[in-house]
Formats: sequence, structure tokens, C-alpha cells
Amino acid sequence: VLYLRPVLYLRPVLYLRPRYSVEAATAERGPMKFRYDINALRALAVTAVVLFHYKVNFVPGGFVGVDVFFVISGYLMTSIIMGRLAKGKFSVWDFYHDRAKRIVPGLMGMCFVLLAAGYIFIEPETYHYLGSTSISALLFFSNFRFWKATGYFDPQSDAKWLLHTWSLSVEFQFYLIYPIIIMVLHKYDKMRRHIVPILWSLAFLSLLLCIWSSKADPASAFYLLPQRAWELLAGGIVALQFKNSEQKYSNILLPIGLIFIFVPIAMYDQFMPWPYYWGLLPVIGTCLVIAANRPNAAAFKNPLVQTIGKWSYSIYLWHWPIAVTAIYFGFIKTTPYKVASEIVILAAVIGFGGLLIALFKKVSQDRLAEKRLPGLIAGASALALTVGFAITVTINEGMVNRGPDRERQLGIYRAAAAADWTYPEECNGRDPKGNGLRPCQLGPSNDRGTLLLGDSYDMQIFSRFVENAKLNPENSFTFLATPACPPITGISIIHDRFNCNGFVEQALQFAEARNFKQIVLVSNWYAYFNLPSRNICFIIGDTCAMKQDPSWFFEHLDAAFASLRERLLAFKKRGSDIVIVGGTPSSEWDVPLELARRKFRGGETQEVEYIDRDQYEVMAAPTKSRLISLASSIGAKFVDPLDFLCDTHRCPTVDKDGVPYFKDDGHYRSGAVITARFQFLDDAAGVNNRMSAAPMPPVNNP
Repeated sequence: VLYLRPVLYLRPVLYLRPRYSVEAATAERGPMKFRYDINALRALAVTAVVLFHYKVNFVPGGFVGVDVFFVISGYLMTSIIMGRLAKGKFSVWDFYHDRAKRIVPGLMGMCFVLLAAGYIFIEPETYHYLGSTSISALLFFSNFRFWKATGYFDPQSDAKWLLHTWSLSVEFQFYLIYPIIIMVLHKYDKMRRHIVPILWSLAFLSLLLCIWSSKADPASAFYLLPQRAWELLAGGIVALQFKNSEQKYSNILLPIGLIFIFVPIAMYDQFMPWPYYWGLLPVIGTCLVIAANRPNAAAFKNPLVQTIGKWSYSIYLWHWPIAVTAIYFGFIKTTPYKVASEIVILAAVIGFGGLLIALFKKVSQDRLAEKRLPGLIAGASALALTVGFAITVTINEGMVNRGPDRERQLGIYRAAAAADWTYPEECNGRDPKGNGLRPCQLGPSNDRGTLLLGDSYDMQIFSRFVENAKLNPENSFTFLATPACPPITGISIIHDRFNCNGFVEQALQFAEARNFKQIVLVSNWYAYFNLPSRNICFIIGDTCAMKQDPSWFFEHLDAAFASLRERLLAFKKRGSDIVIVGGTPSSEWDVPLELARRKFRGGETQEVEYIDRDQYEVMAAPTKSRLISLASSIGAKFVDPLDFLCDTHRCPTVDKDGVPYFKDDGHYRSGAVITARFQFLDDAAGVNNRMSAAPMPPVNNP
């Protein structure tokens, strides 16, 4: 009963209504009037986030809404803490209780609904993942979970119903630590006078860590509290130092602040290092709007704006599961109809919750939520029940026996996707500090072997050469590969998650110091060099530029290939044979996961079992023609995998027994690569092929 009302998520995203003015930090005054401006900022932030996640093109930087939320949260929490400390009424336990009462019920209800619906509709592997991530979300460490799960081959990338809870975990971790710091500083007179400088120092250190991590370890910069704390602390500094009760310069602060927020929403995109320096603009903008202290501006008091702001927590909680559900059930293309449908469904969910709340208020005679001890008992019981539900789903591996043949299908998925990848992690790219290369050596280490250089599509063929080296111990293979890193000079990766920049140059220098008989370049070439291309730029002097204009783009792409040609020609003159392997076919689906989903629901799987070669060839043509020309100009060999893995018009994604060839949407699993279908790799590398007739290994039922 305690959690019936808030479980329906009509609390704002920052989990409270402002009850204390900033002035209450130093003097006892009554509660301040409702801050329409802050509530409007909530509305703006959640609208930007929703439209970004629903892939609406005019808000490519809508993700900055989360940064706006962080600033508002820091402002309100500081105001509350200092107000209560000034009155001598602050209790850290009361503070924790209030925060939990505003955050936990809605989050818990959402997790329970997803778990209950998932029992009926979600196949075991994804359901298992939902159960485990529900635990981390409810216990507020999901940011650590998703930070650790940012690997290149994370199979649930489009089925993370609770991915958005990372920001709630960051805030709750802040709530656990921040009041203790303020309370300790406030206790002593000498320290109390230095609270603001201390907050400035902490914010500055956090910002420096954030800027450094955005390049060195982007995932930690995005997900972890130490790198995000400066945004919350910025709001606290505004609460303590920039009260502006007289509204001085508000006519200047307000428009500048709004511009600082709107520009990132309209101009930033997901391929930028984030937060990095770029995060300063929306954070400063939010601080300026709050400091302007213009709550009664007409635009802020608009009824629709205020309603969205008050319901922003509900909207934030539910918008992402709705988006993921649309993807999960096959609505993968963004259209105006799809976006409108998602928004209508979201409004219906929130509206229905509002009706239930109104009904509950009308019929309830005893407001259990207002009684502390019964409320705590009821709340803890409900939380334990939901966490227990999630644990049950997790330890039972997604309830594999929910229907006929379910266990076998799960076994096929796990054998075909989750476990069938053999490239060693210790050979991935460069060492963690980005210095020395980490080559993988098969067979004897000598200068007359074969070097295979490329990205994760180079990694995927590793298993074939492991088998070859076992059967042909005289053969020598050296692999140099890192994900998302095409083996071409003259470009740079903008959002360099896998430490690509500099890798190719080091790899070529590695090859120049040796005398390899064969150099094979293997890459998913076609995915990098198609417009719009947002994650590469072309190195021009000391800068790296990028334009989406086709003539400009392909002019600079030709220059990059010309630069690569000169390097390869030098190897050719030294006696090395050069082979360029084109891209292998890619599906629009995560093949094994989509097959598991459809078979669990009893749906049709035929469209997942093939890739349209004609359509793929159209996409590949601009880059493929350049690779063929490059190979021809230096007397190298170009090998097109499509000629061996596809028929005239289609590329199969499963074998005759229905077992997927693929690990995900584009990478072949190791067991598939060692079969006869990939004999062309032996021929390309010019090695013995005694193992090329190896049959496809069977998939055993668990």
C-alpha cells in the first residue's frame, strides 16, 4: 500500500518538490515558493532525452538532458541539507529516507512490471540479463554494471531495458556521500567558512578527472560518480554562492543560460567524447538559469511545460523501456509514425498511472505512507520481493523451461553466440596504457611468416589459423588487431572507445622492422566509409576534419587510400605479398539473439536467416571499388568474401540445421570460420589447407 502511489511514477525526475529556499541555509524562513523555472528545466531536460532516445534528428545532443538533471539535483540537495542544518534539524537518516521514498518506489515498480511482462514475452537469455540488471538497478550500482559491460561484443546492446538507470545510481551514490561531507564541514566553525571553496576544489578535481578519462577511459567518464560529481557539485555551488534573491542581471543570465543548453542539444552528437570539455556548456547554462532566479517567467509557467516537469521522473523511467521494447519486437527503423506511437504509449502509461493515483487517494482512509515505521516495513518488504524476483530469474538462467523446446533454443544461442569467440583478450590492440602492441603469434616466430592486420573482423578469423598452425606447424601467423579500427592511414577515430588512434601506424612500423612474406589486411571496410559517417575524420595537417558533403568526403577518402597505397607499395618492393580482404556480410539483426526471440514467440524467422546480397553490395560499392583499385595499382590481391559466403542474391546466416553462422550482426563465430566455407582464407594467405574440410561442430543441448 505504501508504494502504490509513487510506484506509478508521477514524481519529478529529481525526486522532490523544492521545499526550502537557498536563504534557509543561513536563516530560518518559510518554504520557498515553487520554482517554476527549475521545473521547466526538468521538462526541457527530459524532453531532450526522450527525443534523443527516440532518434529524432533535430536533437542529436539530447543526451545532455542528463547533465541538466545532475546540476538541478545538486542544487536542490544542497539547499535542503543546508536549510536543515541551519535550523538544527538535519538528520542524515531522514535525508536518506526522503531520497529513497522519492526514488525507490517508481524504480521498483518499473522493474517489477518488466520482470512480470518478461516472463511471458522475453526469451531466456535476454530475460536472464533483465533479471541481473534489475538487481543492480534496485541496489543502485547499475552504473558499475554498464561500465563493465561496454565491451565490443556485448550481445544485449539493443535489449538493455534498464540502461537508463545508470544515472539514478550515480545520483543515489552522491546522496549517500554528499550529506556526510557537508555535515562534517558544517560542524566546525573554521571548516564551515570554507565549505564553498572546498566544493569548488572538489568540483575542479572531478572535472579534471572527467576530462582525462573522456579520452583515456571513456566508459568510466560517462558512468562513474567521481567523473560526474563536478556536475552535481556545480548545482551545490550555485545554491550556496549565487542565490541572487534580488534577481540581479537575470535578464542577461537567463537567455545566456538557455542558449548554453539549447546549443548542445541541437549541435552535439553521440560520437563526441563525453562529457570531456563539451559538458561544461550545458552545465554552466543550467547554473545560469537557476542563478537568474526568474521562476515567474511566462514560458516557465506554461501548463504543458509544468506538467511535463512534474511528471519527468515517470517519463524518464518509462520512455527507455518503451524504446527498447519497440526494438526488441522488430520495429528497428525510426519513422515519424514509430516515434509518435512511442510517445502516445508513454503518455498512456503515465496517464493511466495518474488515474490509479487519483483513485487511490479517493478510497484510501489510512495513509500508511505517512507512518514512518509501517512505511519502512512495507517498503523494505516490497523491495525485497522485487529483488527476490530478479534474483530468481537470474539464478534460473532466465527461466529456460517456460515452454516447449526453450532449453534447446537457449543452448543453441549460447553455443552459437555467447561462447564461440576465440581471439585472446591479451592480444587485443595495445596494452591498456596505449603504448606497446600486443601481437598474437601462431606457429614459429620468424620474419617470413604472414601478418594479419585489421579490426575485429580480423579477430574473427583467428580460430581458422589456430587450427592451421596445429596441423601445419611450419606455418607462422602474426595477428595485430583492435576493434573498430580500419587498417588505413590518414584518418582518426572521433569517439575512440578501443584505442585505435595510433594503432595502425604502430602496426605498420612493426611490419617495417620485419620482413613478412605476406601481409593481409582484414576489416569491416564498408561500415566506416559510408555517408553519413560520424565517427571518423581525415587528418589534414595538425587537425582532423569531417564533412558530410559527398564530394569533399570521397576526395579525402581517396587521399587516405593514396597514403595507404604508398606504405603498401614499400612492402611490395621489399618482396612482401599484399592481400586485401573485403568485408564479410552483415545483417540488420543480431542473428542468434533475434532467432532466439522469434522462436520463443513462435514467430517467422526466414527474414533473419538470409542477408540481401544485392542491398549489401549497393552499400559496399563506394569503398569496395576503391579497395579493388588500390590492390590493382600495386599488384596486390583483392579477395571478396561475398563470392564464397553468398550465392547470387542472398547470404545465409544459418546452416542447414538452423544453427547461426554469426556471433552477432556481423561477426562470424569461431566454429563457423573453421569450416570449408572459409577455405578462401587459406588461399588468400597462401598456406596449406589440410584443415579446410573440417565439418561444422555440432551444437549440443545443455
